[in-house]
Amino acid sequence: MKRKITAILLIVMGIVVLLFPKLSEMYYDHQQEQLLKEWQVSLQNIDNGEEPTGQEQEKKETGKPASTRSAVKVSNKKEPSKPKTDENTDGVLTIEKINLKLPILQGATKENMRTTVASITNTGQPGEVGNYAIAGHRNRTYGRNFNRLDELELGDRIGVNDGRESYDYEVTEKLYVKPEEVWVLKPNGSDKEITLVTCHPLVNPTHRLIVKGKMVEPTTRL
Repeated sequence: MKRKITAILLIVMGIVVLLFPKLSEMYYDHQQEQLLKEWQVSLQNIDNGEEPTGQEQEKKETGKPASTRSAVKVSNKKEPSKPKTDENTDGVLTIEKINLKLPILQGATKENMRTTVASITNTGQPGEVGNYAIAGHRNRTYGRNFNRLDELELGDRIGVNDGRESYDYEVTEKLYVKPEEVWVLKPNGSDKEITLVTCHPLVNPTHRLIVKGKMVEPTTRL
């Protein structure tokens, strides 16, 4: 009886050993698929960030322009954003060429990007090997958030200050992709990269403007 049990256990162990590589591969494939879905949601959250005017909101809700009906009061006020703590902030993004200096919130959610720019979940960290990705709305107001991001060119500098150190990146690439092209968020495995993402064109965006850079050594300790 003991021999039979031992034989069965050995067979089971052998099957597990044979299947382990395939099971591991399936697990990591699933994890990667989930990660890509999260990234795609982040890219889909990026638009021009504009709130509709009273007339635009009224037309959206009723399907008719305001001028064809009796006057209706439409509130255009927004609830004030809740203050964010330091725990929810990666640091400060600075791009001198376009006079930009903004706090970086954690997580490219619609709520966060109403306030400022935000890091995309499960991308890299500032100053480390990997691809640190930051998303922001390209508001129609000149200079607001990533409105002027398209002015960046190869060789321009991007700064990130995490409160402990200041990291300097040099722009290496600028391109336009569709929202589902999340490959732009993948790291190359060897460089300390940064990727800035916003919508394109400014009105009725169909694509994403991508500005990529690599860290320039050394960093500055604060």
